[in-house]
Amino acid sequence: MAHQATSLLAEDNTQDAHQMPHIDPRPWWQLAAGYVAAGLRICRKDIPGLVAIVGLFMLPPLAAVVVGSQPGAAAYWIAEALPWITITLGNISAVLAIEAIDAGKPVIPKEILPAAVRWLPRYLWANGITTVIFWGLFTPAQWALGLLLINHWGWPSFTPILVLGIPMLFLHVRLVFATYAAIVDDQTGARSVRISIGIAHRRWRMVVAAFVGSVLVEGPVIGPIFLLIQGITNPLVSGGFTWVLVMMMRPIFIATLHEIYEDYRPADEIAERLKHPQPTLVQRLLRRKAVRSQWPSDFQKQQRVEHDRG
Repeated sequence: MAHQATSLLAEDNTQDAHQMPHIDPRPWWQLAAGYVAAGLRICRKDIPGLVAIVGLFMLPPLAAVVVGSQPGAAAYWIAEALPWITITLGNISAVLAIEAIDAGKPVIPKEILPAAVRWLPRYLWANGITTVIFWGLFTPAQWALGLLLINHWGWPSFTPILVLGIPMLFLHVRLVFATYAAIVDDQTGARSVRISIGIAHRRWRMVVAAFVGSVLVEGPVIGPIFLLIQGITNPLVSGGFTWVLVMMMRPIFIATLHEIYEDYRPADEIAERLKHPQPTLVQRLLRRKAVRSQWPSDFQKQQRVEHDRG
């Protein structure tokens, strides 16, 4: 299937992007298990390539662990900043790597890394919208529940998260495909969010089950490491190790969601929009500014009139 992202890694794929809507009569839990299995099959196609990408983006949070163990304000801020390389470029690179494997191409870091940098602004725009939506709802909800359950009733500090866990997961799976729409199909930030919400509509149980299943298959390895991290008291060190762990989990998780996205993306609508792209808000503002800069000011008009009279 032709996509903008994979075309950055190699020559364009000319296969028709139009699809019939995906219909599968199996129950949602069987569909979820099938998508997890499909994600595993994708990852097995190029294990060395995925290991290279994962290992590369484990380095920044590991460096944060080392720096965060040192005293001083500079060490603190450097240790805070380093994991963001993995949070952003690491996620984009993992998405591009899975796209390359599924298109029958090898994972080549020297090709994926420049592409990841080029897609970073679009990724930040799409994920900035999802972050505002998600935490704009749940930050005040956590605060209100904290006042009631912790301060007033004396319940444990983790109670608000426990109460909000299911609603948070419900919303997360509706927003998680925005990254794929933005990078894989070259959609704008706002449009990516709308596509993501549409994909999870009426099939959220399947997406949640696949989401959880892709994590559980890694549980025997990830679980003990996660428990060890919880015993680290330095938040910079524990945070660095946590993002090392997240990067290790990304290939299977992203491959599973990739398979769901491929089956339920609105292919015809995306193809039509790619034929007739709409300028983004920033592009419209820059174009308007460029046009206005060409207009003569009132002072310039007055000077021109006086010059003509002279």
